[in-house]
Amino acid sequence: MRSDPNLNNTDLKQLFIHQLNRINCTKGYLIRNLPALADIASSKNMRLAILEAHDDVQKQQVRVDDIYKLLGSKASDEGCEVVRAVIEEAYHFGNHTGKTKIMNDLDIILYMRLIENIELTSFRMLKLINQFIGHDKVTQMLIECCDENMDNDRLFSLISEEYLTQKTQDKVLLS
Repeated sequence: MRSDPNLNNTDLKQLFIHQLNRINCTKGYLIRNLPALADIASSKNMRLAILEAHDDVQKQQVRVDDIYKLLGSKASDEGCEVVRAVIEEAYHFGNHTGKTKIMNDLDIILYMRLIENIELTSFRMLKLINQFIGHDKVTQMLIECCDENMDNDRLFSLISEEYLTQKTQDKVLLS
């Protein structure tokens, strides 16, 4: 590992591309796997929210591809392990016997919120690095991605509250 006390533009661009590669890999993985996650959710609103998140991921992937072009770089498959593990764990929850639908659905919501926050943190890191690189078009694309991730996180928060409210009311009505 190099220990340079100062970063030059080349170093900043490499750091930016390294982080962008992680997001790119994550987006590709989510595009391929979110529909399957939606299939195992028992709540219609949760399925719709996951599919809406999927649509946002596709839009973000287009932006990520545009950022690569603006920077004259190519995508790499590095850095997807964390989100891959989160999605696979969430997907496997739907395949476990003995878990209630409520437990399964709340686990899916938890994992979706984790993913949204991982992505949001990654985009914020890119925004920070980009401040020192100074690509205005890239800044705008990153802001749009952050906004979508924050909106999706709020959506999953509302869905979890609605879901729990409904399930606790159902239980009270049955008592």
